[in-house]
Amino acid sequence: MKHLERFIDKFLGPIALYMSNSKFFSALTEAFMRTTPITLGASVIMIIGNFPVPSWVAWLQKIGIYQEFVAAQGATLDALAIFVAFNFAYCFVKKTEYNPLAAGLLSVASFLMLMPQSYVLYNVQGTAAQYPAEMTVNSMASLSAFSQTYTGGGGLIVAIIVGYLAAQLYIFLNKKNLVIKLPDTVPTNVAESLSPSILFGAIFLIFFAIRLIFKYAPILSSFGNIFQFISGVIQIPLQDVVGTPVSLLLILTLANVFWYFGIHPQVVYSVVTPIVLANSLANISAYTSGQAMPYFLFGVVGTACSTGFGGQGGTIGLVISMIQAKSKRYKEMFKLTAVPSIFNINEPLIFGMPIMMNPIFFIPMLIGPVAMGLTGWGLQKLLNFTSYNPTLSLPWTTPAILKMALQGGWKYFVIGLGVMIISTIIWYPFFKMADSAELENEGVEAEKLKTEGIEIQAEQAAI
Repeated sequence: MKHLERFIDKFLGPIALYMSNSKFFSALTEAFMRTTPITLGASVIMIIGNFPVPSWVAWLQKIGIYQEFVAAQGATLDALAIFVAFNFAYCFVKKTEYNPLAAGLLSVASFLMLMPQSYVLYNVQGTAAQYPAEMTVNSMASLSAFSQTYTGGGGLIVAIIVGYLAAQLYIFLNKKNLVIKLPDTVPTNVAESLSPSILFGAIFLIFFAIRLIFKYAPILSSFGNIFQFISGVIQIPLQDVVGTPVSLLLILTLANVFWYFGIHPQVVYSVVTPIVLANSLANISAYTSGQAMPYFLFGVVGTACSTGFGGQGGTIGLVISMIQAKSKRYKEMFKLTAVPSIFNINEPLIFGMPIMMNPIFFIPMLIGPVAMGLTGWGLQKLLNFTSYNPTLSLPWTTPAILKMALQGGWKYFVIGLGVMIISTIIWYPFFKMADSAELENEGVEAEKLKTEGIEIQAEQAAI
């Protein structure tokens, strides 16, 4: 433990110190933490709507209420990038003398300005059994809307860029006095709302120009918008990945690293999902035909390092580690995040701890998928586990260890248990360091308050 602490102090300590002193990273961390009430509140509805009992989900779909749960998710987690865009600019400008609320609104408007808003709906005749297919289009209709692909996790990296750029431009133009000066007789609320009008217009022109560049500029226009550019640049190198257990471990590791830096793992999953789906279908076909599953090991390793162990990053080990929390902060965090994490909803952890952009938690996020996947692989060989039921479909909120027990019996359950133990072993030392640091900070704050209280009492006695 002490060797690990020295390693982190030597190599990650300077990074952590830089990030804590950086206006950019401190504002970004606060921006993520401010989304915690939304992610926690949404997790309650998501657990109810996706409770890991197939008959319950089927009943909700039958009575027509399931889509209402989907709508609640759309207004919260699938709008997370909008909240981050506002929070980041707000928290960044709050550290200056200028109005942070105006900066937050400016950031949201600029973020939405970069987003595609026009879609075409086709009314076609008949249905297609497979694609591509030729069909008759009866009519077309236009739709103006914002896609959840961009307002949710898929738009986070753009939201961070926009929030930072909008805040910096807002501060810079304020310093240049590009504001409307109003007489002192004008009410404060009216003056605050009107004074940045010219400034807003100038910044909107900049973001509008960015929109046009990605729409019409050579090369960039092939992406259509900045959102597709970001995801495209990330996805292109992954297009030729082969669907093997080793490549799967590398892909999931990359997804964790992206998520750590604020890039939603969906940009990686969109590449690997077709491979995973094709392999799963091949396994199902072989299983129902009484043949050996061609991608059996791929399925075992994929489950072992999947989001079924507490969400992206296998954070169930972190939650288990938090049982031993000493600091008040992490004791409360455990109470708030334990239940959602059991059902694989770990946004409250990612943004609330926070794990994202936190140097202490970089290593477990990096090595977690590899260690968990290799553990599953090794236990499969050790237990001579040779088959599971791939036709059993359960909601994504089902804990992986429960799913494994139902699909493959006690051997698969033991594999899941081993993976969970490894996850805990990986997360525990890093959590203990974070907890110890927080406990020390709480002690300093308590001593400071005690000293201030004594000074106040002394002043009152002197009076």
